[in-house]
Amino acid sequence: MSTLASNEKNAFLELQHIELELKNGRQQHLRHFVDQYYCYKNNHVTRKGRAKWEDIVFKGVVSVEARQLNRKEVVKEHVVPLLVITQRLVELAKSGEMSCQSIAELLDRYVHFATISKREDALLREKKLTSKMPDGFYEEGHTLYNDPYSRYKIVEIELENCQFIEQAEEKN
Repeated sequence: MSTLASNEKNAFLELQHIELELKNGRQQHLRHFVDQYYCYKNNHVTRKGRAKWEDIVFKGVVSVEARQLNRKEVVKEHVVPLLVITQRLVELAKSGEMSCQSIAELLDRYVHFATISKREDALLREKKLTSKMPDGFYEEGHTLYNDPYSRYKIVEIELENCQFIEQAEEKN
């Protein structure tokens, strides 16, 4: 089996784990399954098929400030906090429309990682936006409605123009 086919199979297994957890009212292992799904889906794996987290740093979404720094001066974080993703997954489970496909669609929309400076991370903490999104994210019609990058916009973290940002703006 090719590495790509193996990663696709493993990504699907992670979706099944998430579905089982949600069907049984459990949330304590979702971080593991969500993050593993992301790694398999995006081919961030070692030769032995394990998640390769360092592979994510400085790829995808990177702040302009972080791009100028070294690895010790930056942090990798979920663009949309995992708590918010978990809430969305629980809402999906309660809607009765949950399937591996609907879970994948939700994760593909909201699970991305960013590399930001430690100073920028402190700005998010100061505004209490480390585990939640700004109010506008939830308000239909608001300019930040469902915008995965709204936390960064609120604290004025400048992100490099990349495909994830363009895709998010197209969906809003």
